[in-house]
Amino acid sequence: MATWQEFRTCPGCGLDLATGEGDRGCSWAECPYMPSDLDVYCEQCRFNFYSGEGNPPCEDPWTCECAAEPLAHVENVKRWREAHLRAEAARTAPDGG
Repeated sequence: MATWQEFRTCPGCGLDLATGEGDRGCSWAECPYMPSDLDVYCEQCRFNFYSGEGNPPCEDPWTCECAAEPLAHVENVKRWREAHLRAEAARTAPDGG
């Protein structure tokens, strides 16, 4: 199993790693523990390739030379979020999962 698949957020962290929304459990601007294979942001302008949000300086962020790596991570984030949400639902289910 890859490192990104095993990644768990810190206790008390409500940050949605894909969208950047939610309450952080720390004072870091970005999660310092997040594996690089889950990083969906452009390293130059911080455009979010998962949500499509941001204000990129390039004309088309989807074809920008910086897009290849974060675009490759979008599927990882989708799979990680699905597994994380299933595990959280099972953990908090009334019957204990």
